[in-house]
Amino acid sequence: MLSTHLQNSNLIFGIMKRREFIKHSGMLASISMVPISGMHMLGCTSSLERKIPNMDLHWQKLNTRRPFAPDVDDNGMLWHGNSTLFCSDLDKNSTEKIDSTYLEGRFLSNVLCQGEKVYVVAQKSPYIYVYHKDTKVWDRFPLPEPESNIWYGVRVPGDHKLYLYARNLGKLIVWDTEVDRGTVIPYPENLDLAAGCYVEQDQAIYSFTFDAKPCRLIRFDLKKQVYDAIIPAPDPDLEITGVNPIGDKLYCADRFTGRIFSFNYVTREWGEPVIAPGIGKEFGFVGSGCSYHGFALYCLSTYQGKMTWDFDTNKYISKEDENIGIDGITHHFLNKYLIYDPEQNKFGYLEPESEGRYPLLCYSAVHKDKLIITGFDIWNQKEMIPDMASEGELLVFHN
Repeated sequence: MLSTHLQNSNLIFGIMKRREFIKHSGMLASISMVPISGMHMLGCTSSLERKIPNMDLHWQKLNTRRPFAPDVDDNGMLWHGNSTLFCSDLDKNSTEKIDSTYLEGRFLSNVLCQGEKVYVVAQKSPYIYVYHKDTKVWDRFPLPEPESNIWYGVRVPGDHKLYLYARNLGKLIVWDTEVDRGTVIPYPENLDLAAGCYVEQDQAIYSFTFDAKPCRLIRFDLKKQVYDAIIPAPDPDLEITGVNPIGDKLYCADRFTGRIFSFNYVTREWGEPVIAPGIGKEFGFVGSGCSYHGFALYCLSTYQGKMTWDFDTNKYISKEDENIGIDGITHHFLNKYLIYDPEQNKFGYLEPESEGRYPLLCYSAVHKDKLIITGFDIWNQKEMIPDMASEGELLVFHN
């Protein structure tokens, strides 16, 4: 089941320095969202009823750790997983567990489907892995940069190439799936790009610097296969994660301040930010997501950004209590998704109801008219708290 909350976002702030924003953001924590409940969105306007899907939570009777970035193949099958590859039939609401011993325990950081092949990037690995759906056989191919640490890639519909981010090397690996070989394109100015967003109307991939300052938006021209624009962010201290295209704009979330900036890629102009109610109280981090029916959707976490990532060990480095989230316990993703409707300038949540469980929601995908969010149950029955440290039952939340 689904409960949705909507709130007019009348708080439109001018640009302010990051420290100044964090200092003043406490006033946002008191903002409450007006509840509008029920599967049929009672109380919403008719336009919102047309846009927001009726979502159902489906438990898959398989245990896992947090499943990473998924993809949907041409037949509408969802491919995803953590260290084991899953194939979920969204019509039958069932999931097949694929023998993944070939991966030797590596993470399925991002799954990318191309024809009968399912590609897996495994973070710190000299290989890209391939599962052949027709023969049910695994394969692997050496990356052109064996020291690559790839978390994410971009698949462009109709393009036989995959665009993979070697975030530790400052390079884009363009993987040709027809010959299973990769070429390398250095990031401009050795920037630290970690992920990207395909914009169909512009035939481009847009990426943001991740930790480097000043923050910049980078355009990659798909026809020319070159980076052709470096666009300064409106605030040099932005740390962008979720980038969602709607119309001629990209809606970009600043991960630790809850600000969402719009960027018009036609006029190359930035809009004033809006702030997600709940930042600093209900959640501390706004992450990646997707666009759906004119909405920008983002995952949420209690993470406060006090740890750093070590590419050598492929682990977070934390000191003392730096892994404690905004709710006073070890940080975790939430059991709800943030929605922003730029047309009506409203925020809301997608929040499944599941008594006695905590259905963590993280990565998402859109296939035709389906909105899909994956996750797992992280409720610790002994401690009675959300806890990502152990396995829980796999879930798929979709319309």
